[in-house]
This record gives sequence, C-alpha cells and structure tokens, in this order.
Amino acid sequence: MAHGHDVDRFNRWAKDYDQHWMQRIIFEPVQETVLSLAKQQVSNPGAILDVGCGTGKLLGLAQSRFPGAKLEGVDAAIEMVRHAQASNLAGTIHFQQAVAEELPFPNASFDLVFSTMTFHHWHDQGRGIAEVARVLKPGGRWLLAEFVASGFMGLVRSVLRLHQFPQRDDLRRTLLGSGLKVVAELPAPVRGRQIIVMAIAATRT
Repeated sequence: MAHGHDVDRFNRWAKDYDQHWMQRIIFEPVQETVLSLAKQQVSNPGAILDVGCGTGKLLGLAQSRFPGAKLEGVDAAIEMVRHAQASNLAGTIHFQQAVAEELPFPNASFDLVFSTMTFHHWHDQGRGIAEVARVLKPGGRWLLAEFVASGFMGLVRSVLRLHQFPQRDDLRRTLLGSGLKVVAELPAPVRGRQIIVMAIAATRT
C-alpha cells in the first residue's frame, strides 16, 4: 500500500488537486504521453485500469480515446476516490479505494493498466508490480509513467537516497522477476525529460 503519510497528504489535497499548477506543467503532458503510447500499443482495449487514479482525470480522457472500454480506477486515498466519483456524473467509470499491492480484480482482467506518477508512493513496489502482472491480460500493456533519474539527477537520487524513485536497471530486474519487460518508452515533454512513460508487457504472451 502507499505510505500512510502520503495517503493523508493526498486526502487533504483532493479538493484542490485539479487546480494545482502541477496539472498544467507536469500531469497533463505526462497523461497525454501515456494515452498516445497506449494507443500505439493496444488500439482497441476492452478494459482499462488506472492504479492511483486520483480524481479520475486520466480515465476521463481515456474514455474519449477508447470508447466502449470498461474503465476502473483505484486509489489509496479515499478523498481522491470520492472526488472522482462525484465528477463522474454519468457513472460510466467505476472508482474504488484500493492499493497497488492488493488489486481487487480477477487475474487477466485488463488490456491496459495505467500508473501515472504514483509508483514512487507504493509501499511495496515489488508486490505492486506482481499484482499488475496478475491482472494484465495476455497481450496487454502496463503504461508506467515515472521519474527515472539519469545523468546528474541520477547522482542526486543516490546522494539524497531517493530510493522510492526507480533506477532503470533495478526496475528492469524487478519487472523480469514478475514476468514483465519494457517493450517501448517515451519521455514526457516536461522540463529535464526525466519523466519516462514505459509500455510494459508480459515476457510471454
């Protein structure tokens, strides 16, 4: 699950989350990159899950890109879930409180899974990866958008011990341990180009 202090912070932030300056500068460009790469990888998904869905904005955008897809969102912060539910007036997207380490879905449920700038909040990243692998359909893709430090920022990550942010080689090894691999990636158009969107698939389909 997410760290407790992170969940508390997002519960407090929920009512103002969509008006924050980071939406325009960071989250919107990242979300657009996620949707673009998702469309390249799985053109006609039947079911989509957003892990760490926040107020549901990404799934709202996905609804117009992937008409007819079943849409599910989970978040550890109950206030985020409540705001997502309130904004989903048509009731076409299902939101619930859950954590990445315990996804409340059967095996092989989703063609696309999104995780957008949430992975560094997961308390047990290895267990969360295994859960995503479990719910991903054969031929499906996990679109993971995260800050992946390189160059000088890689040194900063090491010095400040920001180990919740993935190091590329460590991430690849953990993915392989759950039968997953990176098959494509795009840098999001944000300053520094350190936020990478990765399309992740099962090593065997």
